[in-house]
Amino acid sequence: MIQHLKNIVTLGKFTISLPVAVTAYTGYTLFSGVVSNVGLLAALGIFFMSAGASGINQLQEVARDRLMSRTSGRPLPKGHFSYQTAVVIILLFLALGSWLLSLFNSQAIFWGWMGLLWYNLIYTPLKAKTAFSVFPGALVGAIPPVAGWVAAGGSIIDERIHFLAFFFFLGQMPHFWLLVIKYKNQYKKAGFPVITDYLSNKQLFRINMIWSIATLVSALLLLPCHIIASKLIGTIISVSVLLMIIWVLVSTYRVHQSAAQSILKKQFILFNSFYLWVMLLLLVEQI
Repeated sequence: MIQHLKNIVTLGKFTISLPVAVTAYTGYTLFSGVVSNVGLLAALGIFFMSAGASGINQLQEVARDRLMSRTSGRPLPKGHFSYQTAVVIILLFLALGSWLLSLFNSQAIFWGWMGLLWYNLIYTPLKAKTAFSVFPGALVGAIPPVAGWVAAGGSIIDERIHFLAFFFFLGQMPHFWLLVIKYKNQYKKAGFPVITDYLSNKQLFRINMIWSIATLVSALLLLPCHIIASKLIGTIISVSVLLMIIWVLVSTYRVHQSAAQSILKKQFILFNSFYLWVMLLLLVEQI
């Protein structure tokens, strides 16, 4: 029973779907202006839509997953699930997610499905064809906060959600490039084109540094566009951005000199932690 639950968790990539749900909850809360249990239903809807999209992705890439050690232990390559069983679980994810989003409005359903369709019909096929699929793929990271925003009754043409979505969009590139640097040999073994086919590691380190700093600076745009009203929260975010920029510069210099995997891992963890930190501060401001 426990193993079956673990397989379901892995099929839905719950460890990724949960942060995705938090971004949706952040979007919901920022428009509603209150931290509420109702917003959790919208976030849960996006969670299950993300889990469904992740499951479909594993169906699409099961042959490639068998070739990479980081993915070969997933339920489908291991044969823990039959193809039919995986399809049933995915349909349950999507049915539950769609139902939860239907409790709000049609726009919430639209953006929930838009995220899935973009991920599975645009990004996933492109990933097998071009090393630059991360750019259109990054839009997937910008959609969940939009879904939460519209679920709360927000307008898609409101400039505030554009700034918030832009912040999440920019961060997808450093997130993906750090994974590519770490697992490039596995990606190449599975037949995926990788950006290191065109750029040296040192070039990619520098590009990743510039993009990371751009992402951090974009967090400051949340202040003038009135997403953040509290001076205290604004100050905390500004100081956090400054400290992160210094750390990115120092760590990039260190990894540029040695290309140590431990430094890359710290970059990955800390960069993603910064996103969680910003979302926490945004939620705290609404309390």
